[in-house]
Amino acid sequence: MNVSDYLAGAGLSVRPLPEALSQPQGRILAHLRRPGSVDLACTTDLRGEIGLYETARGEPPLFVSYYTTGTPYEDLAADLRASLDRHGLPHRIEPVASRGSWVANTGLKARVIQTVWNESDRPICWIDADAAILRTPSFLMGNPFDVAFVRRDGWEDISYLIYLNTTPVVGRLLAEWVRLCDEHPNVWDQVLFSLAWFRTARDGAMASQWLNSGISRTPRPRIRDLRDQLFYYPTRRKIRPFIDQKQASRKLKAYINASERPRNEIGTDDLSAGYRVALASYDFGFDGRLDAVVSGRD
Repeated sequence: MNVSDYLAGAGLSVRPLPEALSQPQGRILAHLRRPGSVDLACTTDLRGEIGLYETARGEPPLFVSYYTTGTPYEDLAADLRASLDRHGLPHRIEPVASRGSWVANTGLKARVIQTVWNESDRPICWIDADAAILRTPSFLMGNPFDVAFVRRDGWEDISYLIYLNTTPVVGRLLAEWVRLCDEHPNVWDQVLFSLAWFRTARDGAMASQWLNSGISRTPRPRIRDLRDQLFYYPTRRKIRPFIDQKQASRKLKAYINASERPRNEIGTDDLSAGYRVALASYDFGFDGRLDAVVSGRD
């Protein structure tokens, strides 16, 4: 199935990107990069997006994760494995030795993903070890996009869930991500993933799907869950979440780190205003060097 047919199954279609940007009606949920031609985009309202997410069209990807041994992530990874098994989803969850800091450990992600992607004959989906499956993620079944991940506010790329197809452009994206992580061990993995996506899309055709952050449930009071179940999910005013995102890193980062955050550690908050605008406007003429992507720090 190609992207156009996949979208058409939910009553959606693509249009020229300049039109989608100048007359936004709903969220841009897909971008088709076409160097030398006009890029395309798909926009829809929340109801249309929910319709897309609720339709399974093929086989699931191989779910991939890792955990650092001798840390609380071991138990979290066990919960993830159990949730995948409950839903009959194939998986490969690897143990790795801690490198002594949270950012160094997350830097392993790109190489672990690349290794499994090279060895797999099917699409893969990275999922963080501190997540769990609440219900079958049908939107990943038979997904024809090259890559799919959460992009918030038009620029903030989130790496807790990344779908990667078997296409050659994904191989180039992963190679660039691994190279960047090796060169910049002080930079968060999702900052470098964002930059790898930008550079790869700048130079070649790539079909990207921006998943809605509503696909996951983050920690919150149970009363809010009950409210959503009674009033919002039945009327498609909210996405009924597929993933339980526990956000354990916020609590465990200090446990993993041997010391406080180094002054040269670079995270999402350090992305420059110019790069944020370039992502939101799909400006591939923006300087793709790391020094331009992140703001200067004291």
